[in-house]
Amino acid sequence: MLSKIELDKNNFEKDAWFIAIGTSKFISGPISEIDNSVDESTLLELRVFDESREIKFVRGSLGGDFKKRVSNFAKEQCSKTCEEAQYLDIDTDNKSKFKCPQNNTWATGGGEYRLPDYRPDRIVVEHYYKADEKGFYRPFDFRIVKFLKKEEKFNEFC
Repeated sequence: MLSKIELDKNNFEKDAWFIAIGTSKFISGPISEIDNSVDESTLLELRVFDESREIKFVRGSLGGDFKKRVSNFAKEQCSKTCEEAQYLDIDTDNKSKFKCPQNNTWATGGGEYRLPDYRPDRIVVEHYYKADEKGFYRPFDFRIVKFLKKEEKFNEFC
């Protein structure tokens, strides 16, 4: 249950997803299931995203206050952006030999997480860069944009 985090789910498309990182596990799922899936007492980072926006809540330690970042704010602060597709850690050979609950996927390291029903194999990440005093671009933030289907083409730009 989320009590310290103010999240207006109406600001997102109905196909929005969340990724929650806690002290003992990683959880992902559709935004409609966020209230029943996330344990705020062990939560360190929460990202809620659709193709047009992401809201990130993060804290450095349990019991601390969450800091909120909206992707539009990060984009306004940057000098350059770059989108790339990153492959998800999916145990396609089923080396773990465990059966996952419905809609979940096993990672090669043994953990499980949920993916959309269309079984994507990649995720698109947009990186934000700032130029330093010498003119070198340094990454300062990123946002999750969307999942990619196996057959979906993606042209990276950097």
